[in-house]
Formats: sequence, C-alpha cells, structure tokens
Amino acid sequence: MNTPITLGDAILIVIGILAIILLVYIIRSVRALIPVIKNLNKILEETEQITGMVSNAAVSVEDTIAAVASSSEDMAAIIRDNQKSFAAIINLINAVVAIKKLFSA
Repeated sequence: MNTPITLGDAILIVIGILAIILLVYIIRSVRALIPVIKNLNKILEETEQITGMVSNAAVSVEDTIAAVASSSEDMAAIIRDNQKSFAAIINLINAVVAIKKLFSA
C-alpha cells in the first residue's frame, strides 16, 4: 500500500483541487449575479415600455406639427389670394375708427 506519488501526480492533484475551488467560486458568483440579472431584465422591460410611449408621443407631436404647418400654408394661401379684400376690410376699420375719433372729440 505504499505507492509513491510522482511530481506529475502531485501537480494533477493540485490542479484538480484548484479546479474544484474555481468551480465553487464560479457557482457562488453566478448565484450572486442571478438577482442582478433579474433586476436588469425588469429595468430593460420598463425601458422598452417607456420608449414605446415616448415613440407614440413623438409620432403624435409630429402629426400635430404637420397639421399646423398645413393649416398655416392654407391660411397663407387664403390671405395671399384675398389680399385686396383684407386691405379693404382694414381700410374700412380704419375709417370707422377715424369717424369714432371725430365724434368723440
């Protein structure tokens, strides 16, 4: 029962013990990381929901801006087409104001 241990056998035993210790540390590290990964997953899901809401809001704002721009263009075209009528209305208002000033003085 006396078996001599060679240097190669001793190195293999030490490497085996170190591998077992390393495996234990890896298992403990993974156990510690599992709650962190779960929390990170929740954060990513919430971020995805928030991003979707912001994206929808941005699309709505973009549609509103496009509608306002279109309305502005339409109003500019109406004013451009009816510029003489607007000038006549303004002159009429100025005349009424001038008459009012005459009678109030």
